[in-house]
Amino acid sequence: MRKLLAAALVFSLFAVSGCQKESTGVKPVEKTATAENSGVKAYDFTFTDINGKKHKLSDYRGKVVVVQFFGTYCPPCKAEMPALEEIYKKHGGKVVVIGLSVDYIGLPSEKLKGFVEEMGITYPVGSSTEKAWEEYAGRITGLDSIPQTFIIDKEGRVRYYEVGFTPSYIALFEKAVEELLKE
Repeated sequence: MRKLLAAALVFSLFAVSGCQKESTGVKPVEKTATAENSGVKAYDFTFTDINGKKHKLSDYRGKVVVVQFFGTYCPPCKAEMPALEEIYKKHGGKVVVIGLSVDYIGLPSEKLKGFVEEMGITYPVGSSTEKAWEEYAGRITGLDSIPQTFIIDKEGRVRYYEVGFTPSYIALFEKAVEELLKE
C-alpha cells in the first residue's frame, strides 16, 4: 500500500509540473498583460504541420491564437491537449490552436503524425524550430520546462502564458481566450 501511495504522490507531482528541456538562461517578461504591459510582440514563426502544410503565425492575425510547446514523452503535455482541443472546437474559426513539438525539431516525422492521430488532435501540429523555442521559452518565460502555452491576441502580442499544466489551468485558458475575443 505504501508503494502505491508513494507512486501516486510522485505521479501527481510530475503531472502538475512539467517536463524539463534545455535551459535557455534568458530572463522572462511579465506573466499577464496589464494596462501598463500590453504584452510582448509574438515571434512570427513558420512551421510545417504533420500533413505537409506550411503555417505562419502572422497568417492568423485578427484571431486569438493559443500556442503550446510540448513533447510527446511529457505526461503534463498530453494531459493539456484535450483542453486545447476543446477550446479549438468551441470557438471555431475565431481561435486557432497550434501545437509545436520540441522533440521533433525540424520537419514533422511519421512518429509525430501517429502521436497526433492517437491523441485525437485536430488543430495544426508540427515541429518547433530552435528559433521559435528560443523566442518563446527563452525570451518570454526564461524557463526550460514543457508544456509552455502562450495566448496571443488579435494584434499578435503574447498576453498570457503558463508553464506546466494542472487541471485548474483549463478555466484560466478559457477566461483569457474569452477576454481576448471581446477586444
